[in-house]
Amino acid sequence: MNPLPFLVVFFTVSCARTPLGGNGDAKTSYSYVDESGTFTLSRETKLVGSKLVTRAQLLDKKSGGRLLEKSVMLSQIGSIRNGSQRLLIVRPQASEYTVWIEGKKYVSRMQLVPGKRAMRMTLESPEPKWQGTSEVPVPKAKYLCFFGQLPECLARSNLLENARLIEGRRFDFLLVWDSFPYVQDLLTKTGQKLFDRAAIKFDGEINGLFRYIVEVEEQVISYQFTKSYELVKVAWISQGITIAPPGQEIVEDE
Repeated sequence: MNPLPFLVVFFTVSCARTPLGGNGDAKTSYSYVDESGTFTLSRETKLVGSKLVTRAQLLDKKSGGRLLEKSVMLSQIGSIRNGSQRLLIVRPQASEYTVWIEGKKYVSRMQLVPGKRAMRMTLESPEPKWQGTSEVPVPKAKYLCFFGQLPECLARSNLLENARLIEGRRFDFLLVWDSFPYVQDLLTKTGQKLFDRAAIKFDGEINGLFRYIVEVEEQVISYQFTKSYELVKVAWISQGITIAPPGQEIVEDE
């Protein structure tokens, strides 16, 4: 089955309006703040069989909800053998990311190549350097997650629970930049690669929320979840990005 048509079919049906988290269908909105202003981030997730699908849209509230970015990610939920045990995993399968930069449209599509340990990437943009199709080898790793699907991937891989139970231990995983290569223009110091080694660790309980630290490319991203692992807040201080429920703020000394 070609995953990309599946993404289109999925979003012709409605998603349940339940809290965003690792355990159910979800649709919710956040306040997204960066150095250029305040925007609306809409995220929705649905589990169809063993397939996890997530869609995100970044909207400009000041211009009547103009679409600035959108992405769709499809991953396969399964398990792998680890000695005498089996580990729950979430395997990125396909994604489509679109961003408008200075009024011009940039698109990045990715799809795992069947029978090969490679991700096929197709770029469409007004710039020659970001056009065409290529295949990028996938590094070996037990856990892999799309960046835009990180909360759901970490929850369903049991990494959030394991990190909480073994406080202080770092759990390694492979991060897939679904916004690659345009993320290099949108953010700073995010590297020049489609895949990056990353790690997550539990950082304690703050005001009834579980806080986790994700480290990637020598940067730190703070995620806060409810005790049922529903995403509440994100703080990426080095990029000047915060994500929180509308009307709430993230204080640095929380």
